[in-house]
Amino acid sequence: MKFAPLALVSLVALGLACGSDKAARVQGGPQFVIKNKKAAAPKTEDPYKSMTVENEVGVMDTDDVEATIQEHFGEVRDCYTRAGKAQRYAGGKVLLRFKVSGDGTTEDVLVLESTLGNYEVERCLVDVGRRIHFHAPNGNKPTTFEYPVEFRSTSRADVLDIDGPKVEHDLAHLLPQLAACGAVSDGQVQAIVWVEPNGVASSVGLATDAAVDEDAGGCVVQAIRGFRMSIGLPGHVVRANLHLPATLASAEASHRRHRHH
Repeated sequence: MKFAPLALVSLVALGLACGSDKAARVQGGPQFVIKNKKAAAPKTEDPYKSMTVENEVGVMDTDDVEATIQEHFGEVRDCYTRAGKAQRYAGGKVLLRFKVSGDGTTEDVLVLESTLGNYEVERCLVDVGRRIHFHAPNGNKPTTFEYPVEFRSTSRADVLDIDGPKVEHDLAHLLPQLAACGAVSDGQVQAIVWVEPNGVASSVGLATDAAVDEDAGGCVVQAIRGFRMSIGLPGHVVRANLHLPATLASAEASHRRHRHH
């Protein structure tokens, strides 16, 4: 079960907005399975009396989640400095999915969705998240939850969002380089690309609901960054949304020509 996120606390001066005291969306809420206690119930007996409800996942309190993440607020805020010069335009929400073990240890963090468009910041958030230890979920069973973090740019550039045939045309020209990077993830990968007025892609971010091969992801980012795209607009920075095709997932990782360090 998911709890809808509430309003974010805006901290524009810091370039960051984190979740409010209810921002965590706890996915590991009450999910249940009904199991029969008896091999067979008498036909005259109400079948519902022979069943019990058992909790299959742990449950985390949103207040505990928020308090724990707030202890790492400085680290989360500092991640935005990884964007470098892109801070003048790169801004948006990063939705993180935490996978937590029964003792509260963070097993993994995924960038589920992102409109930020900066791989270095996104991976920094993952690294910080993986180091966080939460209170053990109720029931001491593994669970997941989603937590949004929003960064605000310094707004020193006019930004336009764009998609359509021109973006698809540019992606088609990039495919040979991207395929050489190998599989980024088993899931669909969304890429946000920031394009300077001269047409050069300057900042790239990736999001997926599955685990990421960070070498392949870094390779894809490097292949896109610096590529001159046809969607450049004089006087504006363009944000383009690319959906990397499933064919990339079948590329052989051993054929990588680019490495991310």
